Amino acid sequence: MSKPKNLTRSCCEGISHIPKIREVLPSQNTLVEISNVFKALSDPTRSKMLYALLDYEICVGEMANLLEIPQSHVSHQLRILKKYGIVDFEKDKKMSFYYIKDEYIKDLLKLILKEKE
Repeated sequence: MSKPKNLTRSCCEGISHIPKIREVLPSQNTLVEISNVFKALSDPTRSKMLYALLDYEICVGEMANLLEIPQSHVSHQLRILKKYGIVDFEKDKKMSFYYIKDEYIKDLLKLILKEKE
């Protein structure tokens, strides 16, 4: 893979573009949200759960059956995904159905998978 040709150099000993660079840097809150997405994806079980949730709302028991892991482990991982703001759930009687909150997460997952196939 070669280096892109349209990059502008910035250097403390030459021409510095710090003001321009600062203008395009994301806010601290945005960076925290982005970091949380990658923290969530850093665990294969959580990644698999998110791929399962691309087109479905799934309850904890069904996710445990799908992944063939204990329900307590599924609940723990879903709590982490919820803490990171990636999934949410909707109660229906005694059941909680989990889903991916934002479309950009689904798009990111699909893009990564497409690049790896």
